[in-house]
Amino acid sequence: MNNLIGGAMIFATGFVGYLVLAGGNLEAQTRDCLETHSRQYLGGQDHVYLTEVIGEEIWRSYPDGTATRFVKYRVQGSNDVKTATCRW
Repeated sequence: MNNLIGGAMIFATGFVGYLVLAGGNLEAQTRDCLETHSRQYLGGQDHVYLTEVIGEEIWRSYPDGTATRFVKYRVQGSNDVKTATCRW
């Protein structure tokens, strides 16, 4: 019984760690995408003030493993939800 509880705790810890790392990757990818948009289209500084990535929706997948995604995020000082189209 103790082995079962210990195994469940190890699994739960690993799963939570995976979710944290996956979320960090989404935030990093979104920040990179917004930074690219800022350089190309001048003026946007959302990558600097990004505070929270709310989620993503894959719109189209490509054979090379990338996908076009709609990303929802918030920036510092605002509760408004913004969206961006990114590909990674």
